[in-house]
Amino acid sequence: MDSRAVRTFRVFVIVTAVVAIALGIIAVVLPRPSLVFVALLFGVYLVVAGALRVVAAVRGHGTSPVWRWTSGIVGALVGIAGLVTLLDPAVPLVVYAVLAGVGFIFEGIAAIVGGVVGHPGSSRVPALVSGVLSILGGVAVLVAPGLALTVFMVFAGISLIVVGAAALLLLPPRAADRR
Repeated sequence: MDSRAVRTFRVFVIVTAVVAIALGIIAVVLPRPSLVFVALLFGVYLVVAGALRVVAAVRGHGTSPVWRWTSGIVGALVGIAGLVTLLDPAVPLVVYAVLAGVGFIFEGIAAIVGGVVGHPGSSRVPALVSGVLSILGGVAVLVAPGLALTVFMVFAGISLIVVGAAALLLLPPRAADRR
């Protein structure tokens, strides 16, 4: 690999690592505003994606009318979801937390059933323990969805910091780009 390519790669790794560390610190220090910001970005994405889908449906001459109607309706619903997100970012965040909590509970039930009746390739005790912990986690998320989202954001921030720091620590020394 030529030295210019190595330097370019090093710069890429350094920049992405520093951005990851900075975003991680922000997420750890300000978890709730970070969640709101992510929700707002997602809301913008949904509005744009919905609008583009509606435009594709309207301009989709030569395509199936069923596809055009379906795409247009889905696009309108996606756009409305984006607008709701932009008007009150807490709504989709709480919906996400509730869905995650319900998912944990269903996963726990499935694990317990698998532990009781036996599941090929798994032990009963770990499956039962996993199921109980999943149900407890799901209930905790449903009882305190805001806290659950804040904890998630803090852990995501810590992960970003660790990944960014690891990238910087594992970067080959500058002397390696001269070879």
